[in-house]
Amino acid sequence: MHSRLLRNGGGLATVARALTPGGRLATGVRGLASGDQRGTTAMRELLDRALTKVNEHGWTQQAIVAAAEEAQLPPMAYSIGKPVDLVSHFMDRALDTTCCEAEDQLHELDTATDKLRLLCRIRLRQTGRVVRRWPEAAALLAQPQNVPLAMRQLNALASQLWYLAGDASTRGDWYLKRSALAAAYVASELYMCEDRSPNFQATWDFLDRRVQGVQEAVDAGASAKAIGEQVSRNLLNILASHGYVPR
Repeated sequence: MHSRLLRNGGGLATVARALTPGGRLATGVRGLASGDQRGTTAMRELLDRALTKVNEHGWTQQAIVAAAEEAQLPPMAYSIGKPVDLVSHFMDRALDTTCCEAEDQLHELDTATDKLRLLCRIRLRQTGRVVRRWPEAAALLAQPQNVPLAMRQLNALASQLWYLAGDASTRGDWYLKRSALAAAYVASELYMCEDRSPNFQATWDFLDRRVQGVQEAVDAGASAKAIGEQVSRNLLNILASHGYVPR
């Protein structure tokens, strides 16, 4: 049912499997041409391991180094991947997980709004696992050189969630629907960063209101530009509250 919409491009290295003297499989690094499929797979495996280090080290090179050391990779592997690659990889994995977990639940819901609410909840639970560190990820994505990546990821999320909710149209409101959903999702995710309520109950209440507002925005014909500007304001405000950017 689900499909991967985005993948971090180009393998930066190829990781070859080699037997250690003890007979166990260990992972070694060979720098090869960009785009090698084995290298791309190896990068994902390393980033998967690095995701388990994020709560301790944040979205940093140190998280990648810790993962490489745990995998007994040589020092030349420590520079494979950048912090923003780790953030992007998390977003890829989180979308995949959302699609898989929602697959058996969506048929129980009747309306697109209810389906979008479920999908956003499942996706937000992925962020909930690293929520203390998420403002750091948002700060990375807000850097000028990373904004195109952030927009691609957000578009992929909104497009996939609308598709799973049953909307595959190409009508004139296609962009508006996706912009409105993206705005609702980002606002809810950033709200979650400040939420101290039990089990994020305040976030779920906030999300319910925002998702309901998605259809209202579409019905009212709100402009995608205005919605995008609201997303930017929300992002800057939350980053400023964490000391990452000036208000």
